[in-house]
Amino acid sequence: MIGSERWEVLERIGAYAASELPPEQARQVERLILQDPQALRLAESYLRMLALLGAIGEEESPQAPQALIEGAIRRAMISAFFRQAEDFFAGIGRVYLEAFAYYVGLRSPGSAGGQEI
Repeated sequence: MIGSERWEVLERIGAYAASELPPEQARQVERLILQDPQALRLAESYLRMLALLGAIGEEESPQAPQALIEGAIRRAMISAFFRQAEDFFAGIGRVYLEAFAYYVGLRSPGSAGGQEI
């Protein structure tokens, strides 16, 4: 199956499990589920998920603890900091390496960094 077709099938199986399809489309999905064991497993997974969501209740929406949210934000900020630091130090390393190559005579004055100065 091609990627877009696969997503369409996933959406249709999910809509079938949620009883959101018109009768003709529901019959098409039923035929697919009967022919394809992977589609059957997917439909069963959707039904389990819907049952779990129903058990939570419509009035209740699960909230992530504030500490978990803050931890995720902290990890994202630290990751971004280290990514920026890595880019910065890599740039400095490149410049020093080019300067060293110029100093020991491996590069001529006009070829520093590949550009005329």
